[in-house]
Amino acid sequence: MAALAQVDRESDVWPGEFLSLRGRRVFARHVDGAAATTAPPDGRPTAVMIHGLGGSSINWTDLGQVLAPSVASYALDLPGFGLSDPPADGDYGIESFAETVVAYLETVVAVRRRPGGAPGGTANGPDGVHLIGNSLGGAVAVRVAMLRPDLVRSLTLISPAFPDLRPRVRRLQFLPLSLVRIPGVGPAGFRLIGSAYPERQVDSTFREILVDPEVMGPVRRRQAVDQAAARASMAWAPDALAASFNALVRSWVMDLGASHWAAARAVSVPTAVIWGARDLLVSVGVAPKVVRHIRGSTLTVFEGVGHVAQMERPAETARIVRDLIEMADS
Repeated sequence: MAALAQVDRESDVWPGEFLSLRGRRVFARHVDGAAATTAPPDGRPTAVMIHGLGGSSINWTDLGQVLAPSVASYALDLPGFGLSDPPADGDYGIESFAETVVAYLETVVAVRRRPGGAPGGTANGPDGVHLIGNSLGGAVAVRVAMLRPDLVRSLTLISPAFPDLRPRVRRLQFLPLSLVRIPGVGPAGFRLIGSAYPERQVDSTFREILVDPEVMGPVRRRQAVDQAAARASMAWAPDALAASFNALVRSWVMDLGASHWAAARAVSVPTAVIWGARDLLVSVGVAPKVVRHIRGSTLTVFEGVGHVAQMERPAETARIVRDLIEMADS
């Protein structure tokens, strides 16, 4: 069985570089120095990770490092998030995000197909990557697997943002996200909070996505605070957050989210679904329906875990991902 590393909450975030993908400048990170334009030298399988709404590639730091002995991991910032530029057309819909991810996977897979990518001059492993998505990134990953199954060998979905139209009082706190787009006042307020109170912003976010924020430790908190402060200086950041939130809500409401369920039914690769029993954002009650729609998928529910199992339980999540990859590549 492939080895895994120990969790280290004090490491640096992964290095990365900017890529031009279909006219969009996108930032992508790689856990061990293997850039997207350079195939892993030892033939390890490749995983590509997609963050959720308001997140970024640093949400995958711990999971990627635990997987590193067995898997070469990459994580990109979706357009308008992390360090990536916003989409020129202002489209923050799931389909638009999926197009960007497809372009990135095409880059990664092309490198893996390059002769001499692995020792001995052979192609570097089988075509396709193992795609992992959290929340909004999970919904995007399903669209990618539907559109381009040739690029995807397996799918891991962590609390994917599938439609849940049942009323939940907790969601009312997200209504102010729509107000961020109000000209002048909204963006100014966003920048003020991010620049003057980044610690407060991060602590509030951690309380919503994690059952136990203390598990992240001071280094991970500081890294998140640094990114929150940096985002406050980006003129497009408020619009990216609000527009992507609004687009996600529309996708849930339109036709009762039929497009999400149709995409799930079209998935043809081995799939593992992971959920936190105490997820405040996307209820674990949706999980059985997701699994019913994705043929052959499995469900793991972590007790005492919130919306981001890859951050709260990276070791346990890594074991599920590793086992799925081994099964898919066998």
